[in-house]
Amino acid sequence: MKYLRKWLQLIKERFNPVSYTVMIFVFLGAHYVLYLNFIRWDINLIPLVLAVFLFFSRLRLFDEIKDIDSDTVHHPERPLPRGLLAKNDVLHIAFILVVLEIALFSFYGFLAFLSAVIAVSYSLVMYREFFIKKWLRAHLATYAVLHTFVVVFISLAIFFALFGKVFTKIPGNLLYFSLAGWFLFNIFEFGRKTFAGSEEKDGVDSYSKIFGKFGAVMLVLVMAVLSMVFISKATVPATINILSLWLVLIGFIGLLYVASNRLYFAKIYRAITSLYIILTYGTILICGFFTPL
Repeated sequence: MKYLRKWLQLIKERFNPVSYTVMIFVFLGAHYVLYLNFIRWDINLIPLVLAVFLFFSRLRLFDEIKDIDSDTVHHPERPLPRGLLAKNDVLHIAFILVVLEIALFSFYGFLAFLSAVIAVSYSLVMYREFFIKKWLRAHLATYAVLHTFVVVFISLAIFFALFGKVFTKIPGNLLYFSLAGWFLFNIFEFGRKTFAGSEEKDGVDSYSKIFGKFGAVMLVLVMAVLSMVFISKATVPATINILSLWLVLIGFIGLLYVASNRLYFAKIYRAITSLYIILTYGTILICGFFTPL
């Protein structure tokens, strides 16, 4: 029971179950409404929901393990540095989740199983930081985009789970949609490490420190525009029009952050970049229920 309480404390501090659950729901939901444009057949979504939830949860566990050395210096209050759980405890659970993820995807056939193996394999190479840890950690943006690319593989695995027993390949426009996820998750990564001047810490890299405030905001806006371009291949113009509103919002908040350099606006900017994934996939999900995409 004490061991379970430790895990619950880790989840409470580092996972934010509500935001994770909402993100996974809209992420999967957006894929599902796109799938419904092509074919409708009775499919049990429970294994898929569990598999995707476990996949993202495991990625978070891997992040905790990878960052333990730097967190010991800069964030000693976090669960692993302060000894709430041992590194090996977390690692063992993470690899149990690997097996469960693949088993759950295999419920949908061989193509789903194979695509899950590819997604999991990429995530394991990510865990090893592509075997170039020292160089990669010195290049923050490269580090981010290589890691977020895993979203493309899990997105394709979802589509193969949905289509796998009927289609032998994924419709081309949905491949664009999977790639759009890469840009959306880059927005989250770039945004969450963009700070006001008073928040910057010695020895801790940030996009605002590397590229300047304006450069960091422009990096996010480029990712947002690219995501819309790729999403447009799989959705109708009405959906893109709504997504344009979120682009304007993030641009406006970004300019306020750049112009003021106040902590208040930096926090709002980070919040909206974190929400951007939910806003985008949520828009696609909602639009998909009211009009074919």
